[in-house]
Amino acid sequence: QAQRAGNAGRRSNMARLVIKQRKSSKVKVVHVIRHGEAQHNVNEKFLLKHDTKLTKRGQRQAKSLHRLLPKLKPQAAVTSAVLRALQTTRGIGFCGPTVVVPEAREVGGWPANSPIESREALSNEMEAKFGRYDWSLVATGPGRRSSHWESTRQIKDRARRLSRWLERRSEESLLLVSHGEFLQHLTGDDYMDNCEVRSYSLNRGKWQRLRRVKCGV
Repeated sequence: QAQRAGNAGRRSNMARLVIKQRKSSKVKVVHVIRHGEAQHNVNEKFLLKHDTKLTKRGQRQAKSLHRLLPKLKPQAAVTSAVLRALQTTRGIGFCGPTVVVPEAREVGGWPANSPIESREALSNEMEAKFGRYDWSLVATGPGRRSSHWESTRQIKDRARRLSRWLERRSEESLLLVSHGEFLQHLTGDDYMDNCEVRSYSLNRGKWQRLRRVKCGV
């Protein structure tokens, strides 16, 4: 009887450990959005210019995603510090907490892929344009003019850092507005269309696609 009681106690402890592990590895849902159509998407000469903007079509694409918010139910939004991503985030019209994250920028050293400069991000003009976003991570990051070409290893390391940062956040559902090539490295999925929405589960650095919504604009 004592042996049976000991075995039962060990099974009970194992069950509690399994439950604890399950709770600690709670799956997060991230709704990933590639920015709307931008100037460099229709004319490659804009790759050589800083701060390429959304086209009129890109603005319409972003605004069209507002209707999805009640279904996605994000608790916070995360956006790249590159202008076209910021414009897309604003166009979507999410009213909750929004964090600007330099790690979500596009790959490649083209001027068009450079993030907004730190001091510009904290100016009254930028705050007026993009609401009261959380720019604290941009303020501690490198300035826009330090843009450079990254190796594949550097890109993958950056993608892992962003995945860990997203998982550490307390929200169960997040929006992430970023860029086509970087999102391939982040999720391991194929290239996205402008303002396409893909929902993923994120658990221990692993991304698994749940659903996708094509932008009809």
